[in-house]
Amino acid sequence: MTALAPSRPADLAALARLMAGPLPVRFIAGGTDLLLPGRPLPRQGLLVDVSAINGLAGIKADGGDIEIGGATTVAALAAHAGLAKRFPALGQAAAECGSVQIRNRATLGGNVANAAPAADLVPVLALAEARLRLMMPGGANAEVQLGDFRPEAGGLVMEAVLPAARLLPRSAFAKLGPRRDLTISRLNMAAMGEFSNGRFGALRLVAGSLGPRPIRLGRAGAALAGRRLTSAALRDFMQALSEEVDAAIPGRASRNWKRQAIRGLGLDLIARLCGLSPRDPLFDEAL
Repeated sequence: MTALAPSRPADLAALARLMAGPLPVRFIAGGTDLLLPGRPLPRQGLLVDVSAINGLAGIKADGGDIEIGGATTVAALAAHAGLAKRFPALGQAAAECGSVQIRNRATLGGNVANAAPAADLVPVLALAEARLRLMMPGGANAEVQLGDFRPEAGGLVMEAVLPAARLLPRSAFAKLGPRRDLTISRLNMAAMGEFSNGRFGALRLVAGSLGPRPIRLGRAGAALAGRRLTSAALRDFMQALSEEVDAAIPGRASRNWKRQAIRGLGLDLIARLCGLSPRDPLFDEAL
């Protein structure tokens, strides 16, 4: 086995040839994880920089399915006007992901492939039931649901596809961390739903940092779906959120504080989803 060798293919054809070769391939785009202690480079194989590959970055959000290239930076997600109109939760999550410097380098594909429980983009992508288009070892293409993606299989995230049929008119993201800014999520949530004339229609929620993968909060969504936005409905919603935590992490030391923290975070999320201030008296009445 050779020592680690760098490569910077210019197009997908060159990448496919590398993937079909005999050496194990590791990918790098923004490289932000390598800034952390304890994240050494691999010792052998190919270290492939995908940042120069034409067609791996970009956002299509002007109609039909939303398509986002794997090498698209987090900063580009946060700044994209079309994405903000059709699925604002993703732009909101991107805007709260690390520092300006990190957002300018980090990529959507890297956030997904790193598979950190505290990743901010992944719960939002799960909310949209995203599909991933991959290039697999050997050079073949594949498409999998986000929940079926396994980084250890060695596939490169070329594109995330958010099906238009699964998008609802409103969406929002909120997170909680150990400090106000530049924080790693200890708990995050994304919501997508229908809300007009003070009443909810369909409502879907996903939480991150409760387990190794995002968790759908069906009980909490059902607590508000079809109901008017009232303090009583919000209290039922908060109780359902606490029960979601109890079910997700029954034996964890963090359960007690998370079952309380998720209630406040949930109110902030619903306020954002409905275009209201979390300081609106309605939310105070629910506490």
